[in-house]
Amino acid sequence: MRIFPFFAALVFLAACSGSNSDISKQLSGSDSLVINFNTPQTNTIEKTMSTTALTAIDKLARFADGKTGGEYKCGYDGNLLFYKQGKLTGDISFNFSGDGCHHFMQQADGKLTATDMSNEAADFLKNMYEGKDWY
Repeated sequence: MRIFPFFAALVFLAACSGSNSDISKQLSGSDSLVINFNTPQTNTIEKTMSTTALTAIDKLARFADGKTGGEYKCGYDGNLLFYKQGKLTGDISFNFSGDGCHHFMQQADGKLTATDMSNEAADFLKNMYEGKDWY
């Protein structure tokens, strides 16, 4: 009977770990990422970066899978393109520079969804944009 609490705790932790959202499912297993940064106040791509570093890919996927936010009308600083085996699995627009406008925007389950961007996520994207260490 002593083993039962151990297994119950293990099952509980497994059920609670990770996110079950549509965004997490959509981006799960992504193996490469392209990040486009726009020229401020335009939709013109100024800078493009790509990575296959799974730590960066997973981190940005977790950032984008945040709490659902309100409708933002702030414009976008760029977009994240997630790929799995060469196939696009997610296209997520973001704004990290506007005061009160930090958010991600993506299609999930057939609808446009905004999620709040944490300060950590905004700093991460800003460091990438500025060419600072981000890994």
